[in-house]
Amino acid sequence: MEHYRLLTDDEILTLEDNGCTAEDWTNVSVAEDFKPNYIWRVNFYGEVSLGVFEKSLEVSAGFLRHSGIRNATLRNVTVGDNCLIENVGNFINNYIIGEECLISNVCLMETTDGATFGEGNNIAVLNEAGSGNVTLFYGLTSNLEALMIRHSADKEFTAALRKMIKEDIARRLPEAGTIGDGVRIINTTEITNTNIGDNCEVNGACRLSDCTVMAAPGDSVYIGSGVICENSVIADGSSVLNSSTLANCYVGE
Repeated sequence: MEHYRLLTDDEILTLEDNGCTAEDWTNVSVAEDFKPNYIWRVNFYGEVSLGVFEKSLEVSAGFLRHSGIRNATLRNVTVGDNCLIENVGNFINNYIIGEECLISNVCLMETTDGATFGEGNNIAVLNEAGSGNVTLFYGLTSNLEALMIRHSADKEFTAALRKMIKEDIARRLPEAGTIGDGVRIINTTEITNTNIGDNCEVNGACRLSDCTVMAAPGDSVYIGSGVICENSVIADGSSVLNSSTLANCYVGE
């Protein structure tokens, strides 16, 4: 776990000279080897923790840019080592961001109270005229989904299964939204109440709201231009492209 310390007076002066402000500088903590040189025009609110900014990231093939934070407002955010965050039009609120992430030209990223990140929703599958018979959650498989559908009339079984899923979700539910390591979020309008796993890419999406975007080693997710995705779980290796609109869906397998 990263060890953080308070800013020194000299670091605060450097940040202020770089156009930065803080609601309370004592609520901004940094990694031991933090240097403020690559933090420009950033507004800090609430509790913010920053890693180090020592490396460059490849933003396009053969094009490297130094990590840092520029032109952004952060509230209750943790930023991992060597991220490049720039040109956030509105703010980032209540997020834990992993290492070596690229977040550029994003309007809004926010997690609100009570967010479940698309997990726990009941949707109707092969039962459009009836009530929801499949519960979305991280780890749903086609076999389990078939079991839910086949035995949806068994109220006792359905109640027991949903109780197990609800307890599993409650155990894993983070206090803030999470962005994994190596994530790229570019030219995207809105991300609210959405968890994004390691090495996934969101490029040009309109809105991700109440979603979980999963990833496995070597099996990330790509979400492309114009996509609107709500109340959904997107599994490892999936791609959502070309102005697709998803609501109450599980994408995977």
